[in-house]
Amino acid sequence: MSRENLRATPRKNLAGNEMASSTPAQSIAIVGAGALGRWLAATLTAGGEDVTLVTRPGTVAGITACRVFDNLESAIAVDVPSGPAGALPDKKYPWLLLCTKAADLEEALRDTVSLVRQQGTVAVLSNGLGHGETARLSGVEKCVAATVTYGLFVSSDGSVHVRGDGGEIAIGPLDMGNGEIATRKESKQLAHHLAAGGLKTRIVEDGNKLVWQKAMLNAGINPVAALIDCQNGDLPDHATFALAVEAAQEARTVASSLGVTLAEVDPAQSLRDLCRDTATNRCSTLQDLDAQRRTEMDWICGAIERIARANGVDAPANRLLSALVREAEMAYETC
Repeated sequence: MSRENLRATPRKNLAGNEMASSTPAQSIAIVGAGALGRWLAATLTAGGEDVTLVTRPGTVAGITACRVFDNLESAIAVDVPSGPAGALPDKKYPWLLLCTKAADLEEALRDTVSLVRQQGTVAVLSNGLGHGETARLSGVEKCVAATVTYGLFVSSDGSVHVRGDGGEIAIGPLDMGNGEIATRKESKQLAHHLAAGGLKTRIVEDGNKLVWQKAMLNAGINPVAALIDCQNGDLPDHATFALAVEAAQEARTVASSLGVTLAEVDPAQSLRDLCRDTATNRCSTLQDLDAQRRTEMDWICGAIERIARANGVDAPANRLLSALVREAEMAYETC
């Protein structure tokens, strides 16, 4: 399929259909050039937004080619301005979207928070826990959490493929524990920008609860699917699905010990629903193991187990899964 630059074309969604817009594009800085960052950069740029991709310190400023394919193999191919924070033009952005790996979030926020203009908003889309505290310590003024359930797979040529028939981005204000909290207004504004790219969004009242619910799903699906080397859709029929459910249930219990109530969430059904919606996806942890990269397990199952221990709760499934994935990582780290 030939590559098409859509930056100067009318607003289009992922399938290439033109979309109406009643508001002008705004500048959005997306931090992290992995699958999530490039996917968002491509879809938002194709939707008419003015996007800059912020890369790691030490990288060269220039242009990053972002290619995205959906299930129908419809394509978005755009060239997005990119570079590390220190090499970008002297510009302040109304939106800063953090799409880094969980392990890199603290450093990334510290390096890029100066890019946010006064009264601008930071949105954290990274996996893991503790986003509110990390944002507060980095000097963030307004912050929302956003969790992504689209299945994203990176091919060997660097293009991003959307796997499965479902997915959404849920958005909610993130309480940073210092009295500063974004409002529903900021969540609605971000949802509007994401919708420009044809993305399905949902607004919730509590971003902290949203982060814990995503951690619950990640704790169940990611380590188990990675260890048995299966696509998400195959997991519910595998014998190890019971272990995935146990890990998710533990996460819900740990969240409750912190006052975050997920009582209305059925871990088993939630896992089945996500596996169905992203059936053909290989989860990010499995992709990391395939590429012999460090996974995010220490910031998901490992974090759940540490928080559990600090609050007098036992989380043996998360402790086991964190250790097993770490053992798998060490197998190639010592080669």
